[in-house]
Amino acid sequence: MSTTLSGESSVSAQKVLKRQKKQARREAKLMLAIEAAKKDLKKAQKKQLKIQARLEERSSALYTLEAQLEELHAQSLQAATGAEPRLLEGSVVMIDATKMDALS
Repeated sequence: MSTTLSGESSVSAQKVLKRQKKQARREAKLMLAIEAAKKDLKKAQKKQLKIQARLEERSSALYTLEAQLEELHAQSLQAATGAEPRLLEGSVVMIDATKMDALS
């Protein structure tokens, strides 16, 4: 009877050890997957920051071009009618440095 008990405890101890090793392998795989996911996330965030900066730069360039177009329209309208152009509330007018000197 004592052989059976020690044999059973030896088998159950082996099963427990095997289960622990299996769990440790799963945990190690998950830890590696987590580290890879963190690395991918950082890479994506860095890429997003670059794209956001480029977007803001292009938006700024667009607004500048639109303001220049409005100025050209106003100048051509003024030249055609010989009158001062009316500015709508909230409109943007760009004046170059030579005109600013003349206004001063």
